[in-house]
Amino acid sequence: MPGIELFNRRWNIGSDDLFYPGLMELVGRSCWFMPQLIYYLKFQQEFQCAEIDLLHLYYIGFLSLILSIILVQLIIVIISSRGTITNTKPRDKIKKYLYIRIFLVFAEIIWSCIGIVWLFKINWMACSKLINFGVLGNIIFCWIAFIFIVVILLVLFDPISHLPEHDITTKRDVLYARLKKLFFFCCCLNSGNGRNKHYENSYRQISSILELMFRGGNLTPSDVLAGIVLLSKKEKDQFIREAKIQKYYRLNRYTRPDERIIPKWMNVNTAAFFIKYAVATYSWPYYIYMNNLRGFRELCCCPCCLSGSSVNATEGDEVPSSFINGDTKSRRNWRAFKYLSKVKDCDLIYANFKNELFFVPFCVLVDHFKKTIVITIRGTLSLRDVITDITAECEYFDIDDLKNQPCHVGIHNTALNIFNEINSLNLIQKAREKNPDYDLLVTGHSLGAGTAVILALKLKTQYPNIKCIAYSPPGGLISAALADYTKSFVMSVVLGDDIVPRLSLHSVHNLKADILKVLHACNLPKYKIAWNYSIGILWNFEGNYTKPDESLSDDETESDTDPLISSISSGDSSKMLLENNSRSVQSKLTEVAIKTASTAKQLFTDHNQQNKKKVTLEVKQMMNTVYETYPELQLPGNILYIYRVGARSTKRSQVVYFCSKIVCCICNSGSINRVSDSHFDSRWASREEFRKILITNRILIDHFPNALEHSLKYFNGNQNFLV
Repeated sequence: MPGIELFNRRWNIGSDDLFYPGLMELVGRSCWFMPQLIYYLKFQQEFQCAEIDLLHLYYIGFLSLILSIILVQLIIVIISSRGTITNTKPRDKIKKYLYIRIFLVFAEIIWSCIGIVWLFKINWMACSKLINFGVLGNIIFCWIAFIFIVVILLVLFDPISHLPEHDITTKRDVLYARLKKLFFFCCCLNSGNGRNKHYENSYRQISSILELMFRGGNLTPSDVLAGIVLLSKKEKDQFIREAKIQKYYRLNRYTRPDERIIPKWMNVNTAAFFIKYAVATYSWPYYIYMNNLRGFRELCCCPCCLSGSSVNATEGDEVPSSFINGDTKSRRNWRAFKYLSKVKDCDLIYANFKNELFFVPFCVLVDHFKKTIVITIRGTLSLRDVITDITAECEYFDIDDLKNQPCHVGIHNTALNIFNEINSLNLIQKAREKNPDYDLLVTGHSLGAGTAVILALKLKTQYPNIKCIAYSPPGGLISAALADYTKSFVMSVVLGDDIVPRLSLHSVHNLKADILKVLHACNLPKYKIAWNYSIGILWNFEGNYTKPDESLSDDETESDTDPLISSISSGDSSKMLLENNSRSVQSKLTEVAIKTASTAKQLFTDHNQQNKKKVTLEVKQMMNTVYETYPELQLPGNILYIYRVGARSTKRSQVVYFCSKIVCCICNSGSINRVSDSHFDSRWASREEFRKILITNRILIDHFPNALEHSLKYFNGNQNFLV
């Protein structure tokens, strides 16, 4: 940190990132060099087999080049291990040796060409097979190494590093071109014309967001990972965090939800009942995920060969083909959905399993037990869904007396497409023809939860009594005014440390500021951080992050209630954005970009302990100014928070843990994805609790639908936990 500058370009790799790659190459080159040297010294007479003397020249040059590369690589590894993440002065000489290393790469390519010439000119029968294949192996090894280096350079190349800080438009255009090529390569998304024009707009919005997120700070990807590791060491235990949150409620720093005005239907048992529909929309991928090889065999094989399997054992009349859209010929999606949700064929109104940009699979069905018409929407499962997720700029719409209310544009467009299809096919009216007194409920998980909330807002005018249950919805979804408006009909369910309900543009910028702060306070080199973390992952499955980390200096143990930090006011960002007519957003972003970059450079060049807090505060203020250019989006409705109150204590080796999973999968003895035994509790939470991203080992696990389903089943079996 910062990124290395070579050939007047900045690269997405720091001088301290070369330790482990250099060490691996050092070991590989040494293992290749020693046998070649021993063979050449022991069997020199066999190298007289050819009429031309290129073989001696080739081998002497090849061994000299490999030895030179080993020596230069050893020096690079030693220099890369010096200093700390922010103290780059001990590593200043590394650029000179990198230029030498690049020169040796081209020299190695030239020497491999000499080997190719020798192979073409010799009589293969005149030399031993060992010599012939040895030269051929050296050439192949050289070209593999060269191709690997070229690929790494393409990945690490920063296309906007040479542009000035104020040239925001050009930076976004470059990022747009890269995103377009990346997504086209990954999933062949052609953005030529027709409906695919939506991809063009998405790429441009994503490039704007990425440019804003990575502006200033001069961070490399490994710096971000190291900062996340250090933040995870600082993160308190879940029980300590819960006690701290309750303290904030007592001190009125968080607004305590008023449980008296929460509708009676919003409770943990209702959430536990309808979770099966939200989970079932993931259809066959989720079924395979939960049932391993058995699930893959049952869904992917011919149904007539598996008449006794569980997924084909569901009874009921055959659903007409007009009711199901976008499924395979074997109806793989519908069979998995029917098995997971326990719904009968006669209760299905419509199912669409097509997946496009701004359109996810959804189903409309009738639940006679709860007397409810259910619209369930699938969450993120494809690259198109990921594009929808990160198209995170704002769309404005009106509802009742609320005007120009911002929301997540990608999720809004998805909800709008589903809304149009539901209205064009009159699906709700068809469901109510036979069930006029039934309630209407919209539900989903993750992306599906956010889509369900905005769909419920659009259906609210037609169906005033609509209900919505959003399981793990994205944090940057709707404005604060809309979040308050939805409290009468939306219940959000969040499990533990789930990152998605805490994920928004604001929280990401706060995380970046925290990373800058913790990297500046770290006194360890990056390779030691990576080593300690790897050892902890392998040999201590649960980990213990409650003890203070020795890699952090004393000022990092300061309280989160530092008056300097807490004095920063985010303000009403949506109001500021709408009322800021005197200055354009573009000019403000340009000014903030230059100011943020200069402040970040000061942070990494100033090592005076007395100025650490001051500089950190300035960086945090700059980040706040950056994210205030976008409205603050929040979680919808009333938030039902589920947290662990006790878990099985385990300190198994991670190696043993993964071996047991592999054995379980091979032997097909049940699911490898079952959640460990835990005890849960629930409470109503305030939106303030989810403004910060937690860095723990459960931020992704708690978002998986099976983890949320497991926690809700715990309450379903314990009737004393009614909320």
